[in-house]
Amino acid sequence: MGTVLEGSVRVAGKKLRITAQLIDAGTEEHLWSETYDRDLEDALTIQSEIAKRIARALRVRVLQSETLRLEKKATGIPEAYSLYLKGRHSVNTRTEKGLKDAIQKFENSIKRDPKFALAYTGLADAYSILASYSLEYVPPKEGFPKAKTAAEKALSLDDHLAEAHASLGLVKFYYEWDWNGAEAEFKKALELNPGYAQAHQYYADFVKSFGRFDEALEEMRKALVLDPLSYSINTGIGHVLYLSRQYDLAIDQYRKVVESDPSFVPARLWFGRPYLQKGMFKEAIEQVEEAVKLSHETTVSLATLAQAFAAAGRIADAKKLLDSS
Repeated sequence: MGTVLEGSVRVAGKKLRITAQLIDAGTEEHLWSETYDRDLEDALTIQSEIAKRIARALRVRVLQSETLRLEKKATGIPEAYSLYLKGRHSVNTRTEKGLKDAIQKFENSIKRDPKFALAYTGLADAYSILASYSLEYVPPKEGFPKAKTAAEKALSLDDHLAEAHASLGLVKFYYEWDWNGAEAEFKKALELNPGYAQAHQYYADFVKSFGRFDEALEEMRKALVLDPLSYSINTGIGHVLYLSRQYDLAIDQYRKVVESDPSFVPARLWFGRPYLQKGMFKEAIEQVEEAVKLSHETTVSLATLAQAFAAAGRIADAKKLLDSS
């Protein structure tokens, strides 16, 4: 059945205790365990140390490129790394407030370590997602060039950084319409780090736009294995199911997301669409109206609601929405 890594982190003042153990998922046998007591500023060094020990415990052959990646510290400044992690958490909210908060955290991280390549990738992703979600958030002609500048800066610092290639791929895909360039960047990211969930997610979004739905679903599921708690990835699976006309499965998938987080706007917005295709107009309108409220009446949510009204035969309501937006 595989192996599970279980662990805990405790911080007391400037002291850090990390406990990690490997468990056989089938027998529940403990294969390996270790406790690390370190100073807080050593946290980044411990990451690579634990990864190497786990590889040895599993008797995994680590390629030279992987070894170099494990040994290389992202930054020597813990505060910069902490801000980066908080920024990534904010990106995952997919809200205007969360994405703008992420940008601020990434910029503060960069101020503390101007050579921290990962922070630039976070900045690039935040701008790309912000610019692609709604014109009210950040206009594409403003957001995507900033995203590209940040991604290219990350690559100038570390051209073997998977996150940077994935970030640049987003810009080439969403904004520049450079399909060959985008696919090359996504594939490079996956080659450099097959364990980077967002690279699988971004590549899935790319291939689904060409109708390659089986491939998109496979990539989304790989992303989900790597990051099972991501609402964005879970919603992405629903999106692929919807586009491939598997409406009942899409509804089930979106329902799981909104039951876990009723305020996650992308799931609410997309939830209405398979209902529309099934002629379940009441359910569709309920979901999209919630998306309108949660997103503070973004253009895309209002347009989707107008579409739902029109499909339900409420033409006057649809026209009223279109006239007001």
